[in-house]
Amino acid sequence: MYAEILEGLHRDPADELSSMFTENHAEMVIVRDIPFYSMCEHHLLPFHGVAHFGYLPNGVIIGLSKVARLVDCLSRRPQVQERLTGQIADVFCETVQPAGAGVVIEAEHLCMTMRGIKKPGSKMVTTALRGLFRDAPQTRAEFLANVRPA
Repeated sequence: MYAEILEGLHRDPADELSSMFTENHAEMVIVRDIPFYSMCEHHLLPFHGVAHFGYLPNGVIIGLSKVARLVDCLSRRPQVQERLTGQIADVFCETVQPAGAGVVIEAEHLCMTMRGIKKPGSKMVTTALRGLFRDAPQTRAEFLANVRPA
């Protein structure tokens, strides 16, 4: 069971982004509501939720499933949500080199809902913004508006 849950420890996340295509598309690409499951490295209890991801291509686009594979690979390690969020953005940017990228993760942590304060339904939200998603207020606002819960 743990070999499956933690299989991301033995995978290179950059390998998940191997399918790239030359394309002159310069508008934002967003994949929302990517489900994931991870294991809190502090409490060895699960946390789970959804990841929202967007990027501005810089002459290259990727296969749609590759973003979900990247999220899956990195979440299948002992993690903290803050690091997971940044790792998704950083690996994508290092590998694909977009004009900008952003990640928003919303997750429920069982270490907070089934023990300790016992507040089921509470969600933690983290963001990681790179390139134009960080530096251009209009781009940042467009991305965050598109991943806001309905």
